[in-house]
Amino acid sequence: MDFSKKDIHTSVLKESKVSQLTIDDDFNIPDSKKDVEKIIARNGNIVVEEISAEEGKVRIAGTVYFKILYKTVDEENSDLEVYQNEIPFEDNISIDGVNRSSRVEARCILEDLSVSIINSRKLEVRGLISNHVNVYDNIDVNCAIDLENGNGIECQYTKVDVTNTRIVKRDVFKIKEELELAQNKPNIDEILWSDIALRNIEAKSMKDKLEIRGEVEIFVIYKSNDEHMPAQYIFSVRSIVKEIECFGATEDMIVEADVTIGKGDMSVKPDADGEDRIIAVDYNVDMNIKLYEDEEIRLLSDMYSPQVEIEPDTESLIYENLLMKNTALVNVAHRHKLESDDKKVLQICHIYGDVFLDDVSFDDNQVNVEGIIKTYILFISSDDDPMDCIEVDIPFEHTVDTINLMDDYNVKVIPCLTQLSASLVNSQEIEIKAQVGLQIMVFCVNNMDVITDMTVSPIDYDKKAAMPGIAGYIVRKGDTIWSVARKYYATTESIRSVNNLENDEINEGDRLIVVKS
Repeated sequence: MDFSKKDIHTSVLKESKVSQLTIDDDFNIPDSKKDVEKIIARNGNIVVEEISAEEGKVRIAGTVYFKILYKTVDEENSDLEVYQNEIPFEDNISIDGVNRSSRVEARCILEDLSVSIINSRKLEVRGLISNHVNVYDNIDVNCAIDLENGNGIECQYTKVDVTNTRIVKRDVFKIKEELELAQNKPNIDEILWSDIALRNIEAKSMKDKLEIRGEVEIFVIYKSNDEHMPAQYIFSVRSIVKEIECFGATEDMIVEADVTIGKGDMSVKPDADGEDRIIAVDYNVDMNIKLYEDEEIRLLSDMYSPQVEIEPDTESLIYENLLMKNTALVNVAHRHKLESDDKKVLQICHIYGDVFLDDVSFDDNQVNVEGIIKTYILFISSDDDPMDCIEVDIPFEHTVDTINLMDDYNVKVIPCLTQLSASLVNSQEIEIKAQVGLQIMVFCVNNMDVITDMTVSPIDYDKKAAMPGIAGYIVRKGDTIWSVARKYYATTESIRSVNNLENDEINEGDRLIVVKS
């Protein structure tokens, strides 16, 4: 007798932990740049360079890249300058039970970035990083799915739905675009400020590759080569269609994608006439990708024989089921009134920002999400400043209907901004519209004993002989044909045949005739 076996490879979430890390550093303005009078805007993004598991801890290392737009100290006229730099960081997060073989994932979020002026040649930059870490146990079990050459052995089978984590990878693709100035725009002397944002990103699994679709919004402020002209700005939206190699992927796999802007820059190129009128965009897009596959597995769950004693050897199989994957869209509208001492807004240049979750809870068949949209609105004002910025935080709440949720379910929510815009209602009021995408995944963890081997020994003939050759049996609650046949050294086939049963269904109170094999 030999088993037919199947290797089951899966992973189960062991622990989640959130660690907050503060970064703080001072920076001197280079001699080539003018003095700082006022901070107009700032922006930053995280590039994660390493996520590794060590004994009892998870190590995350990366860099925060930031840009600062400021008004210069100039008695003759107000001007804009940009300062950019980077702050490396490392976070060691203590988690019990983690070792070098553990699989870890981390989502690093720059929740706050503040800049203060120490003096006209020195700035202090502070930031708050939230590291969301998941630690997984890898499960590998060699399960019996059938029995070969097992004449006279009764076998019972069960079907199990398992969500296997097939592929986990970090990857990068490039965004390369060229923005050519409109004819009414002056030539470029220097790029002062830029912002790049991903919108409506969708990832689809295909044969040995991933298809990424979405949009990228590009905003640039530049200084023209005409010193008498104010700072200029342009905005463009470009489509993204990328195919990423992903060997082993299939069309029916389920994709979990966390896609963020990485390191990059914008530079000036001459056009066909040799004039500096093209902005070249070259940015990395960092991807954390997981591909899941649902599989129905038929497992050998029990065995017995009227001729020999069989004792199955079992092993615990812990596995996950992906119960639901859905994307909810939350429309948020907010009117921001300027205070009486605020500057009057003449024209809105650009709005940028991000979404952060404060709390995710669930009860019964609903997931409740609370968060905040942090926005920064660049505008031209009525005073002498060439440009200014307003920060507006917009709280939101949303409830998503789901399947019936249990306390031990793992609910994962990944937010993103799919739309963000601002319009001027009047000189003292701005209307902000946003759309938040919530990628929601619900997992449940199951545990069952599976057969990995068996021990065969001679049957207890005295015990078998004590059983009647033919017995009448009244079905009790919880009985199955399998349990009755095993108790009386019968076969399920003989019980069905003698009692004229079309299938294995029996009910409490039914009367059966059982013939010993």
